[in-house]
Amino acid sequence: MKKVLLSMVILSFLWVSCQNNESTSDEQKTESVKAVAQKLDINKFDEQVEGLANKLVEVTGTCMHTCSHGGTKMFLSGDNPDFRLKIMATDESGNFNQEMEGKDFVVVGILDEYRMDMAELDKMEADVLAEYGVDGDEHSQKDLKHKGGEHMGGAHKGKGGEGKDVEHQEAEGSCEAELNQISNLRAKVKASGKGYLSFYSVLAQTYEEVKK
Repeated sequence: MKKVLLSMVILSFLWVSCQNNESTSDEQKTESVKAVAQKLDINKFDEQVEGLANKLVEVTGTCMHTCSHGGTKMFLSGDNPDFRLKIMATDESGNFNQEMEGKDFVVVGILDEYRMDMAELDKMEADVLAEYGVDGDEHSQKDLKHKGGEHMGGAHKGKGGEGKDVEHQEAEGSCEAELNQISNLRAKVKASGKGYLSFYSVLAQTYEEVKK
């Protein structure tokens, strides 16, 4: 009987030790990753982000929204609520949940840059025309009124952090609205002086809540 009790005590001790070691290992991993990451101020993102694509970065912000379908995305914001940076879940970070909304988090991950240029916009326009069955020549003769749609991508004011995704601010299902939006993006590409627009997101490796 004493041998059985002793064995149970030893097993219990080993289990607790394993749990503690696992916790310590996770903390060490987080600290190790953070030590080599480039810190970005979410309130000065545009000023600091140049040249950091595909590099390890650390950013702190408030979780404004998490994807309800699988928890694969969350959006961080700073002082400006219109600015949202998309954070993508990975195998390393694990998925997000809706309980995170409204809380502050430190995220460390790889900065991903998506560049939208004129060639991409040409393809988008061709896809829209094909979807609605509009002939290209017919479209070129139209005098469309540009209503100022916004590309909802990247990490910029009013962009929603969606990277490649385009959300329609005008009535969905309107060919003219989508073409107007593409036209707006063309103007932004020209105004950029770079020949493309950059939209950023972060592929999370670790994240932790900021305790207040």
